[in-house]
Amino acid sequence: MPDPSGPPPRDERLAGYRRAQVVFTRPDGGRLTVRPAARPGPYPCGASPVHVLTAHNPGPERPGDAENRRRQRALEADLAAAGLTVVRAVASAPDGTHAEESAAVVGWDDAAALALARRHGQDALFRWSAEAWEVVPCDGGPPLRSGWTVERG
Repeated sequence: MPDPSGPPPRDERLAGYRRAQVVFTRPDGGRLTVRPAARPGPYPCGASPVHVLTAHNPGPERPGDAENRRRQRALEADLAAAGLTVVRAVASAPDGTHAEESAAVVGWDDAAALALARRHGQDALFRWSAEAWEVVPCDGGPPLRSGWTVERG
């Protein structure tokens, strides 16, 4: 039986991804909030897909705010070194009780996105396209697909 005071097991962590909303900060400062839903909503991105990944709380680790910020800066440096354009994003619980700074990359390759997420110890990443909002496990498990809603702000 898992230690109730320890980190949540993998399936519980993936369920957290599935419930999460992602707030993207557009270059003009506006915000776009995507939430999972039963059906696909409007897809406002010209290029597809959009991958959203973080370096916070890798796997079962919960290293604390300072270490999470350091790891996120390292992830963003890896993205910049690859010549990718990053849009700031925050993935959070719908009620706001938990949030993780994230990076969104438009038009990136799935294999490269997953490889970088694995290198940073992540369980999964988000993949958004005109067809689906997906939680894609880094261990090769099947994507958890849903539709989405979009709120502009």
